[in-house]
Amino acid sequence: MIHLPYSRFPMAWGLFGLFIIPAITMAGTLSSETTAISESSSAISRGIDSAGDVEAMASGIADSMVQEKTGTLSDLAGMYRQEQIRWLIFAPPSSDFVLRQDYGIVVFDPKAFPDDFNKKLVGEMKYDCPVYFLAINEDPGTRETVFSNADGGEIARLKPEEGYNPFWLLDSKYPDLYSGIYGSDEIKELEGEFDPSRIQISVTLLPVDYLDQYALSATDEKLKQASLAKSAKIISPMMKYQSSGMTNLEIVAFERTTNGMKLTLAYPDGFTNRLDIFTSPTLIGNWWGLAVSATNSSTTTNFIQWVDVNAFSQTARFYDAGNADLDSDGDGISNAREQFMYHTCATNSDSDGDGLSDYYEIMTLNTDPNNSKTNKPNVWISYPADESRKVWLP
Repeated sequence: MIHLPYSRFPMAWGLFGLFIIPAITMAGTLSSETTAISESSSAISRGIDSAGDVEAMASGIADSMVQEKTGTLSDLAGMYRQEQIRWLIFAPPSSDFVLRQDYGIVVFDPKAFPDDFNKKLVGEMKYDCPVYFLAINEDPGTRETVFSNADGGEIARLKPEEGYNPFWLLDSKYPDLYSGIYGSDEIKELEGEFDPSRIQISVTLLPVDYLDQYALSATDEKLKQASLAKSAKIISPMMKYQSSGMTNLEIVAFERTTNGMKLTLAYPDGFTNRLDIFTSPTLIGNWWGLAVSATNSSTTTNFIQWVDVNAFSQTARFYDAGNADLDSDGDGISNAREQFMYHTCATNSDSDGDGLSDYYEIMTLNTDPNNSKTNKPNVWISYPADESRKVWLP
């Protein structure tokens, strides 16, 4: 059973429910401007262009946006906690990976927030309305919820609620973690991987007094864009991922689609190598399956997107990626595949020193490349049903 972070909550979900519910409700985390876009397209197709129609549409969008209204700083912290619950199961299994999600527009009443908080907000104008970027994260040391402005300055902290257990998911998945059967290094790694502080979100605060004006201006702008695109048949150019200057591969976003889970993988500018994407239903043993083989990167952008159509057939799904063209020992198997799939040495073409290369043992003989005593064909034992975890047997 998966128990929620607060011990005083009697509710518990099965793991499948915890995995599926975030995906189904993900649309609720998107900015309500998404509604404006879809409404605009419908309006253009129906020929709706009168002022009354636009105002009615804007009113509907405003009603949708006000559903994401927050009353107090504690409400914002509670919203963040729900996003942690939603996304922790999706975060790639690496203790130093931080998953950042954009929550979108949140309507707030500045009068309900501390003056010191309001004074430290850094705003900008959008649709002639003031909006304020806010980053929210959890301090892994104190477990306080930390709020930072657009300049990165901390503007507020809230203590965790009484009974908060940051390792609620870890305790549920590994109830025997501290029984003595796991080594200290393995415990430390698992604690890092299941730490909810790896989940961070950003929101854009819109003062409630500007809600109607913002909705009307957003609607008008989207209608103009939709009309222009229809008449001129404009095709949007490929854009760069918003975070520039990255030096490594980064899984930067997840998004539910009609047929699966869309993953966005960003890479450094100028990166031209092919990419492998790996999946696994469990972190035990660290065995991964190859989901996407050697997909080409594009020089016109710095990210690719892939839809995992098998995401919802699993009780849990973890993701990682690697450079498909990096082969340090020249044995014909990329470093990433040696690490994730075969557990062989990426800098030694003959990991077990038996005179047979890793590639020859894996691809031709089907023998264990990590055991010099097993030079006869071996049997693959694959489980669970999706064959994402494989072990060598003599």
